[in-house]
Amino acid sequence: MSYGMRSVAATAGALAIVLTVGSTTTALAQPAAGDLPSVLRGFEDAVRIGPLPAPRPIGSTAELVDALGAAQYPVGTDPTSALEVRPRPPKDVDRTAVVSTRTDGRYEYWVVDSLAMQREVQVEVLRATTDEAAPVLYLLDGVDSPENRSGWRSEGELDTHPIVEDDVHVVIPTGAYASYWTDWESDDPVLGRNKWETFLTEELPRVVATHLNATDQAAVGGISMGAQAAMHLAATTDLYDAVMAFSGHYSTMDPLGFQTRRVTVESRGGDVENMWGPRGSERWRQNDTISHVRGLAGKKVFFAAGNGIIGPDDLAVYQDDQQAVIGGTILELGVHEGTTAFQRALIEAGIDHRVDYAATGLHNWSTFMASFDAGWEYIKPALED
Repeated sequence: MSYGMRSVAATAGALAIVLTVGSTTTALAQPAAGDLPSVLRGFEDAVRIGPLPAPRPIGSTAELVDALGAAQYPVGTDPTSALEVRPRPPKDVDRTAVVSTRTDGRYEYWVVDSLAMQREVQVEVLRATTDEAAPVLYLLDGVDSPENRSGWRSEGELDTHPIVEDDVHVVIPTGAYASYWTDWESDDPVLGRNKWETFLTEELPRVVATHLNATDQAAVGGISMGAQAAMHLAATTDLYDAVMAFSGHYSTMDPLGFQTRRVTVESRGGDVENMWGPRGSERWRQNDTISHVRGLAGKKVFFAAGNGIIGPDDLAVYQDDQQAVIGGTILELGVHEGTTAFQRALIEAGIDHRVDYAATGLHNWSTFMASFDAGWEYIKPALED
């Protein structure tokens, strides 16, 4: 759910609700007067986002988002919130293979024919600087998953982080628009064919083994939509020795988990039932990472979240865009609530982990990357054995 400025504003407007903060919404705090737009002052009392027939007190973010779903406000049905770039068109593919490559600075770009998706996938690669075999870190992007310059490159500025000096190959698939990096039940008229779990767990590792001098060690990471997918893949497959996830929500079965996915998919013009079928179906249950936390035993697990409190970095990102501030606040409040629920599940299962909660942070790249270096240092030893 890594929303850009346009889409955060559009989504926030589509939500059209009043949030009256109750006693259980502990993540909210009042920033200093004058540090936030007037629409957010008095946040401890209420936040108004557009018109509503009648205000409804809400005790938690989950109840808030569930109320939105019950009201069935349309999300993403107008052209302004449609995809700016459509998924790559279908093509006849008889085997998975790299069909072209190019270089842009330190980055390589591979175009891969995917047998599972019958389309091309562009993959961004930062090779390890060593000539020796090196482990692989796969990174998953947020909702818009842009090609040519991934969010990890353009917003995260990954090539300025210490990781590029470490002996690790960084592999970033792109173009998974609003797909949750999962295998969909049905092709979608707008979002196309999505068989991302098959691509990530079967096709891409074979391509990497062919084109990179890689060891058997691998980790997976992600932000927002990609954080949720990364954690689920780490919990349900044996491919990864470690995982790091930033601002994700890890349940599909609670109201917040369902509604965040519905809003994400529908804000890009897709039909959420094409993903895993009707709400509460077996596929929704299978993708509930909280139900699979024991699969993380013995792996390095790092995750982080902001808390919906506006900080200086957020003000620099959003400037005077009030709707974007509200959207980023609500999204990260949901992340914070989902992250604490996931932490409780790990503790109950006795799974070793590290979780970092930022002192401030809305749902944007400044929040995502604030914990990146700490996350990498935490999981890196799992790739050095």
